[in-house]
Amino acid sequence: MRILALESSTTSAKAVLYDSDAATVETSSQRFDFANDDPAARDADDAAAQVFALGRQRLGGATVDLVTLCSTWHGVTIQSSDGRSLTPVYLWPYLGAEGVEAELRKDAEFVRWFYGRTGCMVSAIYPALKLRMMVDQGVDTSAGIVMDDGSVMFQRLTGRCATTASLASGSGLLNTHNVAWDDEIPGVMGLGELQMPEIVPSRETAPLTAQAAGRLGLPAGTPVMAPGPDGGFNQVGDGATRPGIMTFSMGTSGALRVVASAPKISQRMSTWCYRSPDGWLSGAATNGCTNTIDWVRDTVLGGVDFKAIEPQLRAGAIDVPTFLPFHFGERCPGWNAHRRGGFVGLEPQHDGLALYQAVAQGVLFNLRQCFVELVELNGQPDRIRLSGGVLSSPFWTQMAADIMGADLDLSAQANQSSVGAIRLGLTAFGLDEEGPGLSSAPVGVVHPNPAMADYYDERYEAYLVAYAQTNPSTTD
Repeated sequence: MRILALESSTTSAKAVLYDSDAATVETSSQRFDFANDDPAARDADDAAAQVFALGRQRLGGATVDLVTLCSTWHGVTIQSSDGRSLTPVYLWPYLGAEGVEAELRKDAEFVRWFYGRTGCMVSAIYPALKLRMMVDQGVDTSAGIVMDDGSVMFQRLTGRCATTASLASGSGLLNTHNVAWDDEIPGVMGLGELQMPEIVPSRETAPLTAQAAGRLGLPAGTPVMAPGPDGGFNQVGDGATRPGIMTFSMGTSGALRVVASAPKISQRMSTWCYRSPDGWLSGAATNGCTNTIDWVRDTVLGGVDFKAIEPQLRAGAIDVPTFLPFHFGERCPGWNAHRRGGFVGLEPQHDGLALYQAVAQGVLFNLRQCFVELVELNGQPDRIRLSGGVLSSPFWTQMAADIMGADLDLSAQANQSSVGAIRLGLTAFGLDEEGPGLSSAPVGVVHPNPAMADYYDERYEAYLVAYAQTNPSTTD
């Protein structure tokens, strides 16, 4: 069995080729290159073309039994019925709907109603609010079909306009209780008569069209699986498809997720409730993670290679300022797009490495906030599975275990979302998702260092004080 997984992530195109006979997983990744100045508002066909070109390169003329598609949650674009882009794809980092968020947040009753129906907070990251932004800008949102990166790729390859409940659940337009497009939200939000893609099962396939076959160098008729989100596929990739196993992914953004047996709606509205390919997910996410580490490396340390930074990092309880990782806005737990990042308690003796370690701590303190909320809502997990770019830094990986105060299983596979799409694809053919070369067993466990517990607890308390003092809703 050979499967090609194509992924359109926040910053990169990815192509992963799986061969069960050879038990191999071969990965290609390439950062997107867009002509416009804002990659968070990108051309859907440009992104798809770069993903397809990388997939064709990865294949090198070989054929596959299945193509799977993965994209991020929270993207939105208006597409014509004949496959033309009427608007850019606005991804989750796009902050243009901040004004809509601020206006809607004034109505506490609406906020709780919206959150209770969709499992999504009234936040600028969500497509529902971006559509309201488009309406305010004079865009006719009823002129085309509401789609995202994943459904655009599926349409361009198969001619079929469809998505999955898992991908749709991150839109603020899906009713999380009946798992269908909500019939009240478009009217209440003044979005017009929206045209929505068909919601199909996560393992549904459609044949590659003759017109699109050349884009991948595959025969027409090759099955293409309906698109899914990176977060949902991450659960499958990590084998975390039952309650009790929490995934902890630290990529461009950071997220913690756990499978739930029913929709989990936080009374404090501090978490989200989406869909995995097969059920509900209770989770919390942050806007700043490896993107924040990239920022401090580039702006403070002059872009030095991470391999050169790692040996210089200082173990033990050291003096660093507090960092608030919100220069991309805040997602969980406070959902405040107006929050901004910065250092608190900066002193003359703090050098570049101190600032770097402060940023690494700040990212994890925000994720610890999310962890506390999820544990209160779902209970303590049996296992926590760590994946993402964090694993390339042993120092940051150990810091994650120390700050969370929990054992962290290390994921065996890189690119867990693409691997999850492959694993789901195997089950679509009635095969075991634990195919050769795809074991979900951890490759190791990182234990928290008890000697660091008091230090990080004190640092976390200082972070919470700074977090409260810099809340834009309470400061002048």
